[in-house]
Amino acid sequence: MKKTLILALALALVGGVAYANFCARDYVPAATLLVPYAVVDLDATNVPNPSGYTTLLAVTNVSSSKQLIHVVVWAADSSHVVDFDEVLSGYDVWTINFRDLLTGSFNLFDTGDSTKPWKDDGSGPKPGSVPPWPQVGDFVTGTSFSAGAVPWGPTSNSYTTPLPVQQDIDFAHATMDVNCNFPYGNLSSYGPTIVTMLQDAIVTDDQDTTPCKSATVANPPWLANLTTKPVFFYVTVDVVNECNQNFPDEDTYWTGGFPSLNNVIIGDIIYLNQTANFSESVPAVSIEADGANATTVGFYSRYSDVASVADFHEPLGTAFAFRYFNSGGITSNLMLWKTTFDMFTAAKVDYFWACHPYIYFAFDENENSKARGGGGPSGFLTAEPNVIPFETQKVPLDVANWNGLMANNGWMLLVFDPSIRVTITGPTDPVEYTYLQAWAGVQYYFGTYSTALEAATLGNFYCNPAEVLPLLNTYVGAATP
Repeated sequence: MKKTLILALALALVGGVAYANFCARDYVPAATLLVPYAVVDLDATNVPNPSGYTTLLAVTNVSSSKQLIHVVVWAADSSHVVDFDEVLSGYDVWTINFRDLLTGSFNLFDTGDSTKPWKDDGSGPKPGSVPPWPQVGDFVTGTSFSAGAVPWGPTSNSYTTPLPVQQDIDFAHATMDVNCNFPYGNLSSYGPTIVTMLQDAIVTDDQDTTPCKSATVANPPWLANLTTKPVFFYVTVDVVNECNQNFPDEDTYWTGGFPSLNNVIIGDIIYLNQTANFSESVPAVSIEADGANATTVGFYSRYSDVASVADFHEPLGTAFAFRYFNSGGITSNLMLWKTTFDMFTAAKVDYFWACHPYIYFAFDENENSKARGGGGPSGFLTAEPNVIPFETQKVPLDVANWNGLMANNGWMLLVFDPSIRVTITGPTDPVEYTYLQAWAGVQYYFGTYSTALEAATLGNFYCNPAEVLPLLNTYVGAATP
């Protein structure tokens, strides 16, 4: 694919460490972070609204060694939009307000302190060196120092064996500064382009059920009334081995060996809406890498497989459980990310494919239940629209959008193929559905209060092929005496 906007920076890394909880949905140091849903409000002129919704991401390097991260912003239709690199010194934290990205204000989240493109020439401060810092051209941002000459932190202030000294210049690589333009500075001219590319992915096409059903169905209300304001998208953050100008959906990203196996970063996502007085937060999705899992379908397998390169990242789940509230003044929204954008073209007209391979079950608090599905996999005779056609979206959890949802309060079980185990047919890319994975979270609103939770993972077919309906990750068990 042709890249519209490329920003890059470089460093080199060494091999990583795998954890025993590979394949578990947990908040641990990882080689990749996923921001499954990001949102930025726009004003009437398509400029980010400083008082509307925005999304913050904080990435922490929990290792003492300097790391390079590759940030990719993806539109809701799975297309890449912009990528750039940032450097994290030992124990460093990098934070971005995605509102600044959409205005091209890279100077507000650059990690650099230099007045010229950064280059690690070995002249920067080292443990035990004498202030003042920094020198022009050296990277030390994020590392706090005491008034003396010894770096502050667990290295020098530990009650037990101290951690290794945080490293600013610990790697040497021949290509570490090739094609790097750090720091980026103010790139406001790029802002409108980024906004337009994100908006272009937010469409309200008709839904067609051919060939799995005999009828065309109307979009659910949230899609029928969809606008490009606010704009929504998703983001991946990879620890990488060196500077690159590639997206993960390009073969050269994999054949070039850029993804690292270093499980060293954690992340936090914060949603803020000043106008509505809302604030929510969830952990960034930690995706570990493990070189011993070459045969496992991974998070990036839909891309690495094209390049015939094994993906060592853990896969996301295929079945989820979450609570919903629709009474007492509380409302709920499902934030859903998946590895597909369900669109096809017929007779030069674009459609959402209504026959999406998912089933959901709803249970209320009075022991009532219903089940519905997105087309063919459910076997229901009544066609139902695909409520979640984008790769990322936020959908109201109400009966207007989910025909099978129980009213008032309850919980939902949302299951995707391959945990359904049906043959998927229709106008879609079979490779995409071969690796279908998802993440789910819920936002709850009550007046001017809000909160958010990640859904429970009830099945991951790629980690355990036995996690298929009807049991998934649950068991019949025995009645309590």
